[in-house]
Formats: sequence, C-alpha cells, structure tokens
Amino acid sequence: MRKVFLACPYSHADEKVVHERFLACNKVAAKIAESGNVIFSQVTMSHPINLVLEKTEKANIGKMWAPIDAVFLDAMSELIILDLEGWDKSAGIQREIEFYKGRDQRVSLWSEVAGEFN
Repeated sequence: MRKVFLACPYSHADEKVVHERFLACNKVAAKIAESGNVIFSQVTMSHPINLVLEKTEKANIGKMWAPIDAVFLDAMSELIILDLEGWDKSAGIQREIEFYKGRDQRVSLWSEVAGEFN
C-alpha cells in the first residue's frame, strides 16, 4: 500500500480558479483512495477550513498550515503533484519536493502516474 501526499497548486487571484483546483484535487484523491492506497490531500482538507477562518489573515494562511503539513509530510512516503497550471511556480510545492527528495523518496507528477491507480 502506497502512502501518498498529494500536492496541488492552490492560491490564485481568482477564487473560481481556487475552487476548481480544490475540485480537481478531490477527484485525484478519490481515485487514489479507491485504488486501495493511503492519501493525504492538503488542499482537500484545508480549503473548506480556509473558507471559514475568522482570525487568520489571508496572507498568513500558508504560515498557519506549515506545521500541520509537516506532520503529514513526515507520515507519507511519497509525493504526487497534481500538475495543474502553476504547479511549478508554487513555493509550497517546491518545499514539498525538496522534503521528499531530501529523504530519497519518490516524487511524481500525476500526469505520469495516474495509470498506476486503477
């Protein structure tokens, strides 16, 4: 059984794009779960919470999630990146790539590995 941390670009000036990314991430997370593997999808978990945050300013949301993400990064054994537009410009995804590569763990793009989750 694979233990996957699913990364996805999230932030965008257009809230519609943010929501579309959330939905795309959920679809991939569901496919990974249905294939019998363990999945942690940070965007799936954080987006609904971000919508109701009362004390945290938008500019500080990433800082709030960093220690939470660290727990799940450590628990999972590989990183899959949902390669939507902007994934390669995401500072968060770059940190996640460095984390997994630093541990000599697998890092993949979803477009390259989707067929492994049937």
